[in-house]
Amino acid sequence: MAIVHRFVIHELFKDKKPDVAKELLDIGNKIILDLGTDLIKIKDNRTAVLWGQFKGNGDFPLKLKELDSNLTKDERNTKFLELTESTMDALYEEIVHTNSKGGYICFIEYESYKDTRLMAAMITNTAGIKLTKLKPTTEIHVDLSKLHQAVDINASGYFKSLSEDHKKNYLSFIGKGKHTDYFTAAFDCINKITPAKAVNKAPEVLKDFLSQFDVDNATQKSARAQLVKYFTDNIDKEVHLSKIDEIAVAHLPATCSEDEKQSFIAFSKQEKYEMPATFQARKNNVDKLAKIYYSTEAFNLNFDLENIGLVGVEGDSNKPILFNQENDDVIIKGQMITTEVRNAIYQVTLLNGEEKDDNQKLRAV
Repeated sequence: MAIVHRFVIHELFKDKKPDVAKELLDIGNKIILDLGTDLIKIKDNRTAVLWGQFKGNGDFPLKLKELDSNLTKDERNTKFLELTESTMDALYEEIVHTNSKGGYICFIEYESYKDTRLMAAMITNTAGIKLTKLKPTTEIHVDLSKLHQAVDINASGYFKSLSEDHKKNYLSFIGKGKHTDYFTAAFDCINKITPAKAVNKAPEVLKDFLSQFDVDNATQKSARAQLVKYFTDNIDKEVHLSKIDEIAVAHLPATCSEDEKQSFIAFSKQEKYEMPATFQARKNNVDKLAKIYYSTEAFNLNFDLENIGLVGVEGDSNKPILFNQENDDVIIKGQMITTEVRNAIYQVTLLNGEEKDDNQKLRAV
């Protein structure tokens, strides 16, 4: 769960200079803390996310560096407030060239999975919110549709990248498009995720998610098969994280709570996975998920995964290729071997006059 440490709200409209708060909000106030926590939760559950890094040495990343030091609490509060104020100036310089009207910019410094993070999110006309001198004073119900743009930076990851060869992405952003480019431009963001990486990560995030709930091997296998089929049915087309979410939820135990059933999107957006909302199911990468390629000096194998099953598993008994876990045999059933192939194997065996090599774990039956 995210722990909010600092929170401030400024106002940004293109037809006037930003209205900047002069002090941080009191996170001891339940209304304020709930708003900050809700915004983080909404951001975590949004699918339309891009992953990246800072483009270069823009003003925001340069000023963010100042938070990476041994500051006292008061000094850090001051540096954080100064950082948000200068960012408002950058946002204003960018927004005046767009058709965007603007809104309230919420800056939140928080802790998640032991990392320090900083999020900036824009909200407009949120139901239930009343701001008096940029301070929430009434009960707030944040509408997910009102989170128009957001940038979330893993500050710990960014600081690590400054001192070592750290190539992992450390930021994510919501709202990329012709009407919201100004927001990510002000933070100096650039997208670094590729479709190939997303395709390769999809089976891993699905497996890890289901493993949390002790899903058995047969169910895990079924989920993976559905995922691969979804990709193969959409080769070189756009596929959606929301569909993978459906596959994951369909394979959860009936004992799972509603919150657990709705947790896949947030799980898939951890830095370990960084799954985007949509990506292209590129053929080369999908083929690697759908097939097994194996080659030795003795033979080559090229199997479609959907044709392979386990010996002793009732649901796999009709599959043409079976793997025996007890002795590592791969059994290819007779219908897979044509008469010509059988005759060729038989003739070669007669000519060589050799017995089957103990290390050759391949049998046709």
